[in-house]
Amino acid sequence: MIAISENIQLVEITINDHKKLMALACKIYPPEYLHLWDNNDCNWYLNRSYGLENFKEELSEVHSNYYFVLYNLKTEGLIRFVYNKPLNQFSDTSGTYLHRLYLNQESQGKGIAQQLLRWIEQKSKENGMGYIWLEAMDTKEKAIQFYKKTGFKTLSTRRLNFELMLHQYRGMYIMHKNIS
Repeated sequence: MIAISENIQLVEITINDHKKLMALACKIYPPEYLHLWDNNDCNWYLNRSYGLENFKEELSEVHSNYYFVLYNLKTEGLIRFVYNKPLNQFSDTSGTYLHRLYLNQESQGKGIAQQLLRWIEQKSKENGMGYIWLEAMDTKEKAIQFYKKTGFKTLSTRRLNFELMLHQYRGMYIMHKNIS
């Protein structure tokens, strides 16, 4: 267990945690993202992103870090980041890719994500990374404002090609924060 603060800890996710991870994703994802999907059905995405085969791939990726986020000793979210995952615009330097940061709705607004970002920044510096980058949905204004407030800047955009996702929600911002 990694202590981030007095009431925030991280517990590494292992292959034996697949069912727990899937259950958590099924609890956290729909309240925030169900509206993105045709017929309000996000099962395709959940199975694609958290299914056993993809989960094994993500765990086996070199420099991958995958954790359950505990708040007051209760599992409230998940986080995944990967060191040495360069962003195309900065391929000459090493960066950390923040792939996932999801918290239960009840845990949002308590400073958890901000503390997690500070910790990832510190660990990234210790591992010789020059920046952190992420992708955020262009329609999630609250998330975008949060990332901007913590020092991220929008670099570019891209579109997701998920057939079952409603067209108006496919836009993504690629965001970057220099930490060197």
